[in-house]
Amino acid sequence: MARRPYDNVYSHWLIAGGGLRDGACVVARDSEGEVGGVCTFGTHLIPSTDRKEAVDAFAMLAQQVPPPRSIVGVRTVVERLWNGLRAAVPEPFAVRASQPVYALERAAFQPDRSDADVARATPREIDEIARHSAAMTAAEIGRGPRPDDPVFRARIERLIAAGKWWRYRVGGRLAFTCNVGSESPRTAQLQGVWTPPDMRGYGHATRGMSEICNRLLDEHPTLCLYVNDFNTAATALYERLGFARVGEFQSIFL
Repeated sequence: MARRPYDNVYSHWLIAGGGLRDGACVVARDSEGEVGGVCTFGTHLIPSTDRKEAVDAFAMLAQQVPPPRSIVGVRTVVERLWNGLRAAVPEPFAVRASQPVYALERAAFQPDRSDADVARATPREIDEIARHSAAMTAAEIGRGPRPDDPVFRARIERLIAAGKWWRYRVGGRLAFTCNVGSESPRTAQLQGVWTPPDMRGYGHATRGMSEICNRLLDEHPTLCLYVNDFNTAATALYERLGFARVGEFQSIFL
């Protein structure tokens, strides 16, 4: 998995950090015992492999367990897995067919020169952050959790307590937010990138994202994220800051 750190950071984090609370990790080996693929089963089905036979084996196994909420991974791998699985699971309510993966190194970073007042979120901000995070999910896939859902809030609370949730305020108002969803020795994956609709068009995302990346690059060797191909505004922001495209994901939501 470490050979492709940007493709596999989430699974790497789950396995290395003991995060498989509601699922399992399955390893595919060839006839000589070499690991040829890894797949995490649970809320999210995430295949990590370059081998077609491993993908097919994971698809067969996935037919025998409860359907996940989503299937996420390298586009070509997810497409093959889905072809072997789709007859056994519900129709997806959303498919994000092309999600470019981007990575940022300090040497390539082109920061915005403004002095944005960013900080890690604090527990007293949980209500506001949960509300915006739920709105972001609904905007992304057409439906989202309730801000007061206890499981949803508990996850946000864990990230805030661990110092993984960042926000940028302007005049006391939330102008931008994102969080570190997973990390490995090679990289940290950013997610939940969001500017409230009434705060868009003022450059807040550029300033907030730039300063958050600047801080995080002091803590991690690289940063990465993935974005829907149709989100041209976000893609332009990332490329302006020095992110380079390093892969392509696909997500299927069931």
